[in-house]
Amino acid sequence: MSAQHVIVVEIPKPLWKNDNGSHGNWYAHNRLMQTLKRLGWAEAVNWRNTHGGVNFEHCRLDVYVQYPPNGRSQADPSNADNVGKPIIDGFTKAGLWPDDNWRHVEGPFYRMSPTIAPKGIHRLEFHITETIEGDDKHGQA
Repeated sequence: MSAQHVIVVEIPKPLWKNDNGSHGNWYAHNRLMQTLKRLGWAEAVNWRNTHGGVNFEHCRLDVYVQYPPNGRSQADPSNADNVGKPIIDGFTKAGLWPDDNWRHVEGPFYRMSPTIAPKGIHRLEFHITETIEGDDKHGQA
C-alpha cells in the first residue's frame, strides 16, 4: 500500500463559507475564492519544499474536516467543498499534481475528522494517497 501524505490547512472564521449560505456579491465571493487559492498554493509550496519536491501523477484525495466546538453537531463535511475546491486549485498551481481532474486526482472525498478544531478556526486535513493510473476502481483509465 502506498504511503499517505497529509497537508493541514487552517481556515480562519472570516474565510469559512459553506454551501448553505449567501456569499455576498460576486466580487466579494471571487476575492474569497482567490484568497483560498493563494492559501492552498502557499501550503502546498511549503509542504513540497519540506518533502523534497514530491508531486503526484495519480492519487486519491480524502479531506477530513475539523470543525470548531460550536456547530459541530450540525456539521456536514461535504459542504466544505466550497472552501476545499479553491485550496485544491492552489495545490494544482503549486505543482502537487498535473491537474485536479479525474485522470490525476480521485476525489476529493469529504469526511468528518474526529479532531475538534480550536474556536474560530476550521481545519482541512488533505490526506493524499499515491495510486496507479487506472486504480480508481471504476474502469476509467
